[in-house]
Amino acid sequence: MARRFGDILGGGAASSVDLGTSSEVRDDFWAEEPERHRASDAAPASPAASNQTSGGSGIRRDGNGRYVVAGWTFSTLDQALEFEADRAPAVRTPTSQPPASPAPAVPATPVASVPTSQSVTPASSGRAAPRWIGSPEALSAGGVGFETEMVYFGTPLRHEPRHDHSRIDPTLKVDTRGDPAGATLGYWPSYREFDPRARATYLGWLTGGRRAVSVPSGYLFVFFYGLEQRLLVDDARADAPAIFSELRRLMALHHQDYSFQGHASRLLALAALYEDEDDAPPTAECARNWDVELPLDVRIRLGRRLRDGVPFNADDALRWVLALPDVHLRTPGQRCFAELRDLWSARFAIRHPDGLTVRRPKRTLRHEYRAASGKFSVDLSVDELPDVSGISAPLGPLRAMLDLCIDDLSAYSRLVGRDPDARGRLHAELLLPVELRDRNPALASCRERLEKLVSGGTRGVIAAVELARLLDLDVNEAADKLPTAVVRQIGMALDALQHGFEPDRRYGPAPTPRADTPMAVFPAHGGGAVEHERQAYADARTAMEVAVLAAASDGEVVAAELEAVERRLRSTPNLAEHEIARLVASGRALAADPPKVRAAMKRLADAPATARASIATAAVEAVLADGMVQPGEVKFLETLHATLNLPASALYAALHRGAEDVGPILVEPGRPEELISIPSEPVSSSVAIDAARLARIRGETSRVSALLATIFVEEEQEASASAVAAPRPTPRATNGFDGLDGPHSELLTRLLSGPLDRDAFDGAAAALRLMPEGAIETINEWGFDRFGEPVLDDDDIVRVSPEIMDQIMPMGAAA
Repeated sequence: MARRFGDILGGGAASSVDLGTSSEVRDDFWAEEPERHRASDAAPASPAASNQTSGGSGIRRDGNGRYVVAGWTFSTLDQALEFEADRAPAVRTPTSQPPASPAPAVPATPVASVPTSQSVTPASSGRAAPRWIGSPEALSAGGVGFETEMVYFGTPLRHEPRHDHSRIDPTLKVDTRGDPAGATLGYWPSYREFDPRARATYLGWLTGGRRAVSVPSGYLFVFFYGLEQRLLVDDARADAPAIFSELRRLMALHHQDYSFQGHASRLLALAALYEDEDDAPPTAECARNWDVELPLDVRIRLGRRLRDGVPFNADDALRWVLALPDVHLRTPGQRCFAELRDLWSARFAIRHPDGLTVRRPKRTLRHEYRAASGKFSVDLSVDELPDVSGISAPLGPLRAMLDLCIDDLSAYSRLVGRDPDARGRLHAELLLPVELRDRNPALASCRERLEKLVSGGTRGVIAAVELARLLDLDVNEAADKLPTAVVRQIGMALDALQHGFEPDRRYGPAPTPRADTPMAVFPAHGGGAVEHERQAYADARTAMEVAVLAAASDGEVVAAELEAVERRLRSTPNLAEHEIARLVASGRALAADPPKVRAAMKRLADAPATARASIATAAVEAVLADGMVQPGEVKFLETLHATLNLPASALYAALHRGAEDVGPILVEPGRPEELISIPSEPVSSSVAIDAARLARIRGETSRVSALLATIFVEEEQEASASAVAAPRPTPRATNGFDGLDGPHSELLTRLLSGPLDRDAFDGAAAALRLMPEGAIETINEWGFDRFGEPVLDDDDIVRVSPEIMDQIMPMGAAA
């Protein structure tokens, strides 16, 4: 009898799917019944061993100790008795009484009987006709009442391999003690082969609505066998919606049972043949392919598109590439699948505005479903649908686009993984790719606030903690300094908002910002990244910093001075627009919080000779910009010229020229001074020399020289002797600061006990034979390697940074 599925592929009355004749629904009986074999396949029994085990039942024992009934062998007596009862219901041997056997020539092996127990319910003598229970119904099996649906129930008249794995036979024993752990379950479970205790647990699971999560897989599979048999063996098309719905529920409930997931997903893929096309968007589950080929539902969906000449849309292409057997959806894709789908759709629309057109292949769709029970298989052929599984040309670009989408979601995924509550907040949305950020109204509002900040009276300067709040970042109100993680998030957020900020440690040296540290925000594409080590940029930055310091040396930086610094930056050659914008912002931040003069001056020692004149000129221009030269500014310029090894005359000449250009320069008003006349010395035409006094002085000088020569010779000899006698000092043993030598470790230990002013620090470094500046640089480089930030704050007072005090104190104790 042929079976056909019509009008299920959307092709009208003429379309149909031929699932084959009944001969194509095969029974793989020999492979799946390891405990039951033809008697002719067993070892031949000797006459002594082949004896009857019951008087007229036809059950005997062969030479291997197995029970033989009508040419079939069984491993247990109960199995043989049940099979005999199925063959001849009128002649049934009760299983509670072992059959008597005549005395054999050779004593037979005794059969262990099941001990009687009050918890064991004997098999019912009544039979029930085999049938499918489609709706909830109260039933009884082995004397135990239960209620269930969607199962096979009844006692068959003969052995039916395709149904017997799942059918509940009411005549079989049930032990109410149960087996909730599944200790008695075998690899190929079936209700018929269940231990009586397992039957009780299985019936209880059915009665509970199959809602238990921790049920062993064996019980799941016995129920599942019935679903696939009902759908494919009985061809019950009316029950298909309920069966697929139950499958989806069980798969969601037992999502960690991968064996069940694999078999259930294969059966669920057949829903494309029974149900209308599902328009639901793809999910992360589409990437769970349990086969070595494309799932049937994907092949049917894409085959319909090819049949109808419809280009693939974004969801079609995503389903296709996710269903490939060798595609693995990485963590960002699984954790942020909704964002992945939106990003994929946006980029797919740019690459394929009219959809993805695929050439129709000649190969048509064919599929073989193999039952999880191993009892049958069904050949499916849908000749009218092209098979997309043979197409490979478009998959390369699709794979590459999927990988790129996942990579671009990695930063957002890591944040959501650490803090699930961050999803939907501004600082998390800022980490999304630009295609998704532009759609977010919260980001548009934040960008407007930044634009007002940049164009306002502060010209983009804002306290670090206020900037963090503007970007919706969590900060500790009581913290003196911003954590490194928050500073990093500020940079990433502003990059996403097409703005930059200064001081930015990514583009030059900068101390760890305090909560009240002024930061200058400026508009810049992608955050305005620069190569801060490029010589032209580094020279311009140094000149700008010195100019701002010169302007601030009188205690205030006025607008005219700052504008002069910015004019000089914009006229500096070899600088790009985004580099100028970053330097201008850096100057504004410095003007709001000038660094100490000592810390700035020490960096000028390495300034190239060709740039020193330009640095000094920039400083003089900044001082002259407001038309006033204060004594503090002149003192700073004098110190600057001395540090740069430039003549002071050049400074005064520059100030004079500048005064002519800008008009009169206000200097400190002069005060009248009281003059004291110097008496004139008498002029003598000749000089008298006392010869006796001159001779006496020469003699005393000779004696003193001889005495000193004797003393120095003795000291040198004593020093040489002590140098020979005294042993050379041995290096200090290793310390708790792994990576620092002894002197630097001792200096760091001294700083852990308290900060030092600059003179005290220089003295402590000198006592350890260290150069102060070199010691600070060495310790800070060690800190960057170990902690990712400097250890020492270098100012007029040298101290250990409070940010890492908790991390470094245990190391100091060990040292």
